Amino acid sequence: MDTALTMDNGNDKSFQCNPCKRHEQKSEAKFWCEQCSEAFCEKCNSMHSWMKLLMTHDVVSIEDVGCKTDGLDLREVSEYCRMHPLKMVEVFCFQHKTPCCGLCAGIDHRKCDNVKQIEEIVHSSEMYTGNSLLGSLNDIKESTKTVLQAKEQEMANINVIAENTEEDATNFIHGIRSKLDICFEVFKKQLTVFRDEQNTRLNKRIRLLEQLIQSIEQWIKVIEVVQTSGSIIQLFVHVETVKQQIEASVKEMEHLCSSDTDILVHFKKNETLQKLESVDQIGSFSMEEKEIEINQLGDVFKMCSKIGICVPKFEDISIQHSRTMHFPRSKLTCGVCIADKFILLGDATTNQKMLHLVDRTTGLTISKTGITGDVKRLYFDKDLNRIFISCYSKGLFYADLKGETIAKIIKMSFNTDFVGALCRFDKHIYITVNNAIKKFIPSDSPKEMTKCFLTNTNSTELNGVTIWKEKVFYTTVDKEIKCASLDGREIFTYKSDKMRQPVSIAMLSADVLLILDRNCTLHALSSDGKKHSILLQKFQKVADPCDMWINIDDNTVYIAGGEHIDVYKIELNVKF
Repeated sequence: MDTALTMDNGNDKSFQCNPCKRHEQKSEAKFWCEQCSEAFCEKCNSMHSWMKLLMTHDVVSIEDVGCKTDGLDLREVSEYCRMHPLKMVEVFCFQHKTPCCGLCAGIDHRKCDNVKQIEEIVHSSEMYTGNSLLGSLNDIKESTKTVLQAKEQEMANINVIAENTEEDATNFIHGIRSKLDICFEVFKKQLTVFRDEQNTRLNKRIRLLEQLIQSIEQWIKVIEVVQTSGSIIQLFVHVETVKQQIEASVKEMEHLCSSDTDILVHFKKNETLQKLESVDQIGSFSMEEKEIEINQLGDVFKMCSKIGICVPKFEDISIQHSRTMHFPRSKLTCGVCIADKFILLGDATTNQKMLHLVDRTTGLTISKTGITGDVKRLYFDKDLNRIFISCYSKGLFYADLKGETIAKIIKMSFNTDFVGALCRFDKHIYITVNNAIKKFIPSDSPKEMTKCFLTNTNSTELNGVTIWKEKVFYTTVDKEIKCASLDGREIFTYKSDKMRQPVSIAMLSADVLLILDRNCTLHALSSDGKKHSILLQKFQKVADPCDMWINIDDNTVYIAGGEHIDVYKIELNVKF
């Protein structure tokens, strides 16, 4: 529901009636109800006033609505919940960075650890009052201007370099111009293409920086108005929206600028120019690149950090051992986090195949459930409160979680493939099989699996798969990490001699893919496949790692194998 006043199209300054608009009709609004936060035409206002529950509402003429301040409509900063438009926003979930009403908090965020009343947050933080926030936004604006000036200077330098290179070439051919005019024109075209490519590259960055400055100027103006004339809820909602938009813009700038280099160009003479009969070009230009020593966006990041926006880079990631869990006489093959309290482990001990439900905090086993077949991979679907289990045979199972007990394990009869790692995206469970990735809808009685696309996977062995931002990441029999779109279009393939046998993968919230190598190493790969590092070359107790999984809420990593689970904490050491 849109509770802001909506202008008619064209030059007409009238407003539309909200109820009529919902019923795909168009009529001019004449009245405004303060309690309903809706505009009414004469007919809808009459119906509104007839209802007993609504007849006491404060209805005023649309011209008397004091919603405009300095040309800004405060109602555009809605105080109402997106999911429940009749309820006002009351709390903020820090885990999901979402403002919501009390109903949302009780349904969707009841298990979240950090949910607070908005009024409490605003009153306890200086950021939402006074000039602190406006000062921080102005600091971000000024820092962004500095980066903009640097990029504009880079563009000017590129143009000067290109001009100087052209002049060198002109001087070189001055004495023999009559025979070299054609070659010279070819050279100029090549140089122009180079200059245009560089200008295009820098124009993208400059446009982003200019857009951010313009957006910040507008946000500052809105915040000033909201602070003066708006409510605390409006201020909080708008500030959080601004923070998210700034974070997205800064991430995009970091993505574009992270690989920037200074470019030096000089004219390289063709040594064969003395032999005019064999000349087909006057020469070429060579380009040197060197990394920019100073992080140009560093000051922007610093200013953003003052209002709680942190953008970790790939190089900021480190890992620390937290603890080790020991399960004597076990042969742990896989695991998964269950809700907020548990982890579920697959145990392939020779005489007794089991699933262990373990308290995540204490490491104590709460319950055990027997299963036929060696468990290979587990996936927990929190929406269904259901566990999906793949085994080394062609066994694909599921079981519901009932409190602290695993209900009866049921085999999914439609499967005819050797199955491996599995995950969920949208309405489907995606699973690796031999030479393909397939999917099925996780209902009580799924009928079939649909092939998504062909792969070079072997599901009789250990493998990994995860989906992040509509991209599928998976391991292959060629010891690679592949990234593809949901329809199978390859985006990149990563392979390294430092990675011997990748068997499990998981994506961190910082857009970093973790890769478990069977040779006891843990790798990090950027989500674009361009940056790689080794986080660990030896685990604390696990000597034969089989699986890895993550609690995404606190970036805790679990590595299982044999009788042990090593638990690590991922640190995002953001430094400016």
